Order: sequence, then structure tokens, then C-alpha cells
Amino acid sequence: MPKSNIFSSGEESRPLFNDERSLYPEYLPERLPHREPQISELVYAFKPVLSGLRPRNVFVYGSTGTGKTATVRYVLRELEEHSQRAKSIYLNCFEFGSRQSVLAAITNFLGIAVPRRGIGADETYTKLLEGMKKCKFVPFIVLDEVDQLLSGNDGSKLLYDLLRITEYGKAYFGLIAISNDFSLSANLDPRVKSSLAEQSIVFERYSPKQLKDILSQRSSLAFAEGSLEKDVIPLAAAHAAKLGGDARIGIECLWKAGKAAEKEGAEKVSVEHLRSAFSEIETSPGRKLLKHLDENQKILVGILVEKDRLNSGELFREFNSRSKKKITDRRFREIASELAESGLLKAIPQVKGKRGKTRVFSLAVSKEFAKGELENKP
Repeated sequence: MPKSNIFSSGEESRPLFNDERSLYPEYLPERLPHREPQISELVYAFKPVLSGLRPRNVFVYGSTGTGKTATVRYVLRELEEHSQRAKSIYLNCFEFGSRQSVLAAITNFLGIAVPRRGIGADETYTKLLEGMKKCKFVPFIVLDEVDQLLSGNDGSKLLYDLLRITEYGKAYFGLIAISNDFSLSANLDPRVKSSLAEQSIVFERYSPKQLKDILSQRSSLAFAEGSLEKDVIPLAAAHAAKLGGDARIGIECLWKAGKAAEKEGAEKVSVEHLRSAFSEIETSPGRKLLKHLDENQKILVGILVEKDRLNSGELFREFNSRSKKKITDRRFREIASELAESGLLKAIPQVKGKRGKTRVFSLAVSKEFAKGELENKP
């Protein structure tokens, strides 16, 4: 009798998924329901490039999970398919969080190789201008989570650099800044604000009915016909609405529920599978940063996954005992404060005897979620 293969088990059962990739975070559908007004505004802002004119700068605002990034990517994809005049570069400012890293990424995008580190930002900017003069297309620069970059002077200086490209390089480009901070442009450096002349596009939170439409559309692509119990999509939509109209959470819940049903060999995805997914999915605002941690941030978060709660001094000593490259107390406090401001850490002030005040740090996301994300990072 031939030996059976361990991967052949379950192949005979009816598959629940048709194409589960339709539920992945990076998936971009062919149609974006309930975002037609925002799509029209973006088309209006970008369309001048087709006539050899300068596109408008755009600031996109909206809460998490309201389709900001997906809509911008969708319109730029349509633009690039329509014309060779435009090409886009997408930068998430959790990962590209400094003036130098953003300038280096754009310069490399233009075909001039520069390192992300080990070279001055001013030198990189000079090379960027050289690249713009030779460029045969109009670059569209997308800065997602841009509030992470603009929290310091480095971000304002970067925007000022970008806005001077037209003056020095005699070339056009498009700037799209995406943020959930509605007051962002009001707090910009006056020099930047006067030069920006941006068009603001607001993404309102999805209503429960809109969420139901979105989840129905994705489910029809992802699941085989008849694979969901009838109450699954309404319940997922209601859960996402309760969490601020976050469509991404609803989509992730459907995917996790489907995987749970698939694992146990169920014939359908049930409400019970969905409810179990609710408890697994991290909803803290800081969850997004875990996908973009640098080495120092990764070490610090890893300590708190193991140690639970530490005051600033204890955390600093533990950090330097694990890090290959020691850092100063001042730099450590900057890193810890950035993680607390992003919502990934909690920082509780505490009086420490006669020696004054300190802060006690802990995770603002579940340990299980943080551990899983750290283990999945390359």
C-alpha cells in the first residue's frame, strides 16, 4: 500500500475559500464601493499631468480603515495604466521616518543609487534634483502615516525640500500625504503651508450598511458560494462599525474566521468562528507600527513582551544589555517616547521616592499579538 502524504489530508473536502487573497491587507479590488466622491477628487487633482501640467498636492484625511490608502493606490494604478507620463512611489512613514530615508527612497526611485544611511540629507537632495532633471515621467510621491514624520522639524524640512523641487529642478511632481490627524496641515511650518497649496480630501467613517456592502463584495471574491452562514457578514459589519467604521478589521475578521473553519474541516464559516476571530484581532492604534519597527524599537518591544512592566531606568538597562550597539539615555528616552506617542506602548508617570519621577512602560497591544508580529518580521 503506497505511503500517504501528510499534505494530502483534507484535499477531498469542499474548499471554503475561492481566493483568500481577496481578504489580504495589501489586496486592491477592481472596484471601491462608497468612495466615488473621493475618487473623483483625486482624479481632478492628478489629471493635469495628462496635459503636461503640474498635478495638485493632496492631503488625505480619515480615521483608520476608511479606505484612504486603498483609494489613493487605486487611482494611481488607473493613472499609470492610462498614461506613461506618471509613476508612483509609496512610502509608509512608520518605516521611512526621517528626511534622509525619504529623500534616499525617492532618489533611488528616480534611478540614482544612494544609500539610505551614511550620507548627508543635503547631499542626497542634490542627487534627487539631478534625477528630477533627467526624469522622463512625473513622480507621484505618496507619504502614508505622514503624521509620524511631521511630528518633528525633520518632517517640515522634508516637505520644504520637496516643494522646492519645481523651483530648482524645473520639473513637476505630485505629493500625496495620508494621515488620520485632521489638524495636520494647520500645524505645518508657515513656509511649507504657503507653498503647499494642497487640496484636502476627507474620508468619513463607513456606516454599518456601507461596511456590509464592502464585506459582501470581498466575501464574494474570497469564499466559495454558500460557505458563509447568513449572519456572518452582518455581524462582522456591526463589529467593524463598533470599532469606528474600520473596514480592515471587518475584512481581517472574515479571513481569520474562514481559516479557523478551514482548519477544523467545517462545511461553513459560522458565527462562532467569527466571534473567536474577534478576540484574536488586535484593535489598538499602535498595532500598525509593529510591522515597521527598526532594530532598536524591536528590542525594546521584545523586552516588554517578556517582562510585562518596567520603569524607565530598568528598561534602559535591559535594553543596553541586549543591544549590540549601546545608546545614550537621551536616545533611549526618545525611542520610548516615540513608541508611546504612536500608541504601541503605555507610559504611566510614577513618583520614585526622593529621586523624583519616572515612567512605567508596558505594551498597549496584547503580548500574543506583539510576539507574533515580532516573530514574523525578517
